[in-house]
Amino acid sequence: MDITTLVLIAFVVVLIGISKSAFAGALGVFAVPLLMLKLPASQAIALMLPLLIIGDALSVKSFWRKWDNKLLLPLIPGAIVGVIIAYLIIDIINANHLRFIIAFICILFAIRNILFKQSSLRFLSNKIGAVIMSMLSGITSSLVHAGGPPIIIYFTAIGLTPSKFVATAAIFFASMNLLKLAAALSFGLLTSETVLTALLFFPLAFVGNWIGVKINNAIDKQLFLKVMNYLLLMLGCWLLIK
Repeated sequence: MDITTLVLIAFVVVLIGISKSAFAGALGVFAVPLLMLKLPASQAIALMLPLLIIGDALSVKSFWRKWDNKLLLPLIPGAIVGVIIAYLIIDIINANHLRFIIAFICILFAIRNILFKQSSLRFLSNKIGAVIMSMLSGITSSLVHAGGPPIIIYFTAIGLTPSKFVATAAIFFASMNLLKLAAALSFGLLTSETVLTALLFFPLAFVGNWIGVKINNAIDKQLFLKVMNYLLLMLGCWLLIK
């Protein structure tokens, strides 16, 4: 690898660390396109998985036991069902249509909260809402690599505090990415070179995580939710033009 590629990977690792520990992974959607500036698509996607798992592990450690256990219980089973559904419908679903739907929901939800007074959505504030949104996250994560928006929408809608928001998202995405890791290993999609590359940049993941935790601790709930709404709007626009 040339120096430009190494610098780019280093930047992405720090970005993932900040994103995971400050904004529940909302910036992660930009990581693969950035890596694809210097790496082939298959290599960029393969490298992302171990980098995300490293980011998840550091975020879980930083926010240990700050997650919402009652909220988490229906989320992980919902995500597993979503991943299974995705593999069952992968040959009949139009990925572009699904991406458009997720983008539209993100934009609509974000504009609603930005322009009007934010209030909790009652139909989401229960276990059924948690299962539906985590299932949608599992489906979109598997089919269009956009599992973040449904969970971010759900957590924003019920108004979680910054630390609980990030902590619950961290343990949720860590569980889902471990499922993906098992699938990637079984299909031989990860090489020893890819894993070694991810491990070489491990120290920089600590830097990103440290910055992200500082940001999360310094921000109050209302400002945090406002930032998340603007990030959702940005994610929606990105998915729309992608």
